[in-house]
Amino acid sequence: MKQNLSKNMGDVEKKKPLNAASIEEALTLTGFGKYNFSLLLVCSWTLQAMGMDLFGTSFVVAAAVCDLELTMSQRALLTAMPLVGVVTGAQLWGYVSDTKGRKLTLVLSMSVGFVFAALSSFSPDWITMAVLKLISSTFTSASNSAAYTLLGESCSMRARGRSMLLCNCALMCSQAVVAVFAYPILPLEFSYYISFLNINYRPWRLLALVMALPCAFTACLLRFFYESPKFLASQGRYDDALEVLKGIYSVNTGDKTDNFPVRKLVEEEGEQPSTAADCSFLKSLAHQTIPLFKPPLLKNTLKLFYLVVIIYMTGSGFILWLPYIMNNLFSVLESGGGAGMNLCTVIKFSTQESFAISGNGTDVVEICNDKIQDTTLLSAMSYGALASTINLVMSLTCGGMKKFAMIGIIAISAAAAVLLNLVAVPIAGGIFFFFFLLCALAMGILSVYFVELYPTSVRGMASCLSVMLGRSSAFLGVNAIGALISYDCEATFYAWAVLLLSAIAVACFLPNDKKLEESK
Repeated sequence: MKQNLSKNMGDVEKKKPLNAASIEEALTLTGFGKYNFSLLLVCSWTLQAMGMDLFGTSFVVAAAVCDLELTMSQRALLTAMPLVGVVTGAQLWGYVSDTKGRKLTLVLSMSVGFVFAALSSFSPDWITMAVLKLISSTFTSASNSAAYTLLGESCSMRARGRSMLLCNCALMCSQAVVAVFAYPILPLEFSYYISFLNINYRPWRLLALVMALPCAFTACLLRFFYESPKFLASQGRYDDALEVLKGIYSVNTGDKTDNFPVRKLVEEEGEQPSTAADCSFLKSLAHQTIPLFKPPLLKNTLKLFYLVVIIYMTGSGFILWLPYIMNNLFSVLESGGGAGMNLCTVIKFSTQESFAISGNGTDVVEICNDKIQDTTLLSAMSYGALASTINLVMSLTCGGMKKFAMIGIIAISAAAAVLLNLVAVPIAGGIFFFFFLLCALAMGILSVYFVELYPTSVRGMASCLSVMLGRSSAFLGVNAIGALISYDCEATFYAWAVLLLSAIAVACFLPNDKKLEESK
């Protein structure tokens, strides 16, 4: 009887309107419904649009190699150029995100990014294309942190990790989506001469234009959503934050905004309104950057940034070589060769076949081949489906086991790096290469840690700096991978396995999820 009475009293207490609550408590009361699900979809599409702009370039470059007369080094540089754009704009977008808003950052960056990405399809030479891709990726890369941050700060702590991991599915399949568009477009044989540009508009240019369209689409959709309530609160705009929370509550529940039980927001412990917007640009930039490298945030910064370097160098670095590696693999298999070869031997064999002896029998010339095998495109789709499926399962089952999931992913990647050398079956080598690339799944988990381990006032900057460091590592990786694979392919993958094992050691020192929940 007493238990029933206390239970009823507890239910009554829960139904009582709250006069005041912290932003985190208020977010919990908004629930998880139509608004959060819609924002999850749009943020996912935004990340996918960015991923298509960054990683889809590898397909365009592979198909443009003859038209733009690309050497191997030029091909590597052009493929990696979008990563330079990420590095160029990361800190700037962190400043804009933390001082002007997450939503504004996304709408502005995706709109301008679309314009330059579309213009790149009309490039008369590889240098022009490199510059245009640099500018477009400088803008679209803002979504790499702002999309995660907007989504994470618009839902409760309980749903945050799972939502962000689900959002990461879109990024994982971005290259596969490009392959889906490339499959019907690249085999087309049209060629239209544009005299004032002195170019032939061929299918690869159309693919580059199609890849830019999602940026404009998501920029339009984002205008229908609210600014992050946590950002507004961090700026001292508690009344505006409360109005946003009321709106989210109304959309999620179908109830009137006036029935939202919170009447006043109070400052969270450990959070202080940002003063960055009141300073000069340089002082504001320093105000948001320096705290990341001082106690108590320094330890988390060092651990997370080391993981960023290894994971991005592996996931983003090697995935841009996926079309090249898989094209070589399937070219050899379709010619009837490859028996008893591991993946590295297949790559070396295919590279040797791309050279021919000229008529005088003395000069060796490289045969230009811009054909992408259908099986290469299908393999990219398969990888995207595999990565997205695993990421989906992980997001639904590992929301409270992020640390364990990250260690498991990196361990699988390290094992695959060793096995693709040891197993002398070409198709098995391709499969192990897929599992090696799954290291990229850990990027989504890292983004969750950057939201959970940093205060709102510097969260955008922390995320953007992590992306800047990660893409810098990936850029170096993309250019180094081509040279290293040509010099000693097997040793390259063994060395990468050692790097991944060191990342596992660092990941063991990340905080457990239970401790994170208790600290909130």
